[in-house]
Amino acid sequence: MKMENRNRAMLLAVVGAYVIYLAYQMMRDQLDGKSSMAMWLCILAVVFFGIAGITVLILAWKISRKKDEEEEAPKETPEDEKALK
Repeated sequence: MKMENRNRAMLLAVVGAYVIYLAYQMMRDQLDGKSSMAMWLCILAVVFFGIAGITVLILAWKISRKKDEEEEAPKETPEDEKALK
């Protein structure tokens, strides 16, 4: 289960970074004159892709952080509870 969350966080981070890269590439092509897309549409798409990529990166970070907190938290076993009583 722990490895599954780690893999999910890594995959989401890669996807988020790729979406941000696509936004950068789209704007670069527009500024270089290689794109036939209207400027306003390109800006709209870049903003959308940028926000989506950042959101996915934040989600990946939260999943990774949650996993780290679960590993650091000491797990109480029934034997520990008996010792406390």
